[in-house]
Amino acid sequence: MKKVSLFLVILLVLFMSACGNSTSSTERGNTDAAASNESNEKYVLKLAHGFSTTHFMHTFMEWFNNEVQERSDGRLSIEIFPSAQLMPVDQELPSLIQGQIDMVHSSSPVLTSFDPIWNFFELPFIFDYDPNDPLVYLNNRAQFNSHEKGGQHIANIMDEKGVKVLAIGYIDTFGSIFTNDKLVTDAESSKGLRIRTPGGIITPETLKAIGASSVTISGAEAIPALQQGMLDGLLTTPMYAYDAKLPVNKYTVAPLFNPVTPVLISKNKFESLPKDLQEILVETGKDYEKYVKETIVQSLQEQIPKLESEMGVEIYYPTEEEIASLKEATKTSWDLFEKGVEGGKELIDALQEIQ
Repeated sequence: MKKVSLFLVILLVLFMSACGNSTSSTERGNTDAAASNESNEKYVLKLAHGFSTTHFMHTFMEWFNNEVQERSDGRLSIEIFPSAQLMPVDQELPSLIQGQIDMVHSSSPVLTSFDPIWNFFELPFIFDYDPNDPLVYLNNRAQFNSHEKGGQHIANIMDEKGVKVLAIGYIDTFGSIFTNDKLVTDAESSKGLRIRTPGGIITPETLKAIGASSVTISGAEAIPALQQGMLDGLLTTPMYAYDAKLPVNKYTVAPLFNPVTPVLISKNKFESLPKDLQEILVETGKDYEKYVKETIVQSLQEQIPKLESEMGVEIYYPTEEEIASLKEATKTSWDLFEKGVEGGKELIDALQEIQ
């Protein structure tokens, strides 16, 4: 009887061991399958912007999409909706926060309504520049954008509001005054002019400081307004003036505002992605900033001469005395940013430290 009992105990032990091995194998199999499914799952991010398919705002995002697809072996891609197809540009950030879209290629003038800290890039003369060498200005801007107390501080502010900044790019060099007929050389020569601005609180103050009047209308409205004489000029960038064939004939080379075009993604969406895809987006963002700088330098070299040769624009480089006059007059814009924007003084102090 004891032999029979011992035999039954041995059978029971063997049976339980077999069940345990089977369960362990099944669990391992389920884990491996889940990991395999995650590594093979494809993710599509929906991105919106307000410009045409021929504009850098779009072609730069095509580059970004191609890069993330290649680096992820096709697991991650970006579906781009240009020309404000999904919503007006001023509704892009609210739509991102609400989860209607995943990414936005926006601009600092638009972002000022989301957080006033972006008004920093509307300040005049924030980065040292050489009118004969765009790399001087672009390198100084890139240095600030990548600094922990500069552009990365702004990125952290956005992160706290649920928006991750993947890159702080741009589509041109600095913005200047383009006019019809009357040439702006210094603060005195701009008095009485009606100039279109991209909005915000800083560029209107900058124009007011030099005696001009600010008119805030859309880019589409600006062209007929210029043609009909309702505007005397506008604040814009040189490559946009050429690409849009703006009806202007005078261009004063002075950095009166300094727009950037960040690439943004919903923080919730970003954190929902697998870690390796998050890393791909971050690394692509860094490489994107380098790609943008190289592309802009080459395009400036090609298009600035065309403003003169094809459009008949007179390009004027103010003297040191004239630049000093403009800088002195526009100090009120700096005062407004420092006193009127939370964190403005700290950012200005950081800029002085960085430069």
